[in-house]
Amino acid sequence: MEFKERLKSLRKERKLTQSALGNILNYGYTAISNYESGRNEPSIKDLKKIAEYFDVSLDYLLCVNDVRNPYVERDYPEQFNEFKNVYTALEQGKRDTLEDFMRWILDQQLRTSQNQSKPLKVAQDTVQYKSKSQEQE
Repeated sequence: MEFKERLKSLRKERKLTQSALGNILNYGYTAISNYESGRNEPSIKDLKKIAEYFDVSLDYLLCVNDVRNPYVERDYPEQFNEFKNVYTALEQGKRDTLEDFMRWILDQQLRTSQNQSKPLKVAQDTVQYKSKSQEQE
């Protein structure tokens, strides 16, 4: 991914047109279009302004990595810290297996929550169904 694609993705997440984002950042109406097409590249000052608006790091904006904001302090519970320790001690193949298992658990959780929100329909009366051959008799 390149800057132009990252910018477009961030803009669309906020459901902004190119013109609207240009107005927010005090740019001319074609500036964002030129950035997203790759015709122009922003100055360092403008990169800082864009990163600040979208609340992302410059590394994220410039596609150096996919961590939106690595400097945000997070208050993780002790269990999560223990999980990180175990995870980092695993070989890569075991990590992949663990990640697959966690995705499976999340998928099961989502399915369960979706099924709980929909009432289960159950037939109240017994109905006798006849096949076509039974109807002809």
